Amino acid sequence: MMQLILYSMIFVTSIVFINMI
Repeated sequence: MMQLILYSMIFVTSIVFINMI
């Protein structure tokens, strides 16, 4: 369960980072 939260956070962060560029 903890890994799922970690992966989802990384996924969202990467999408936000890509959108900012």
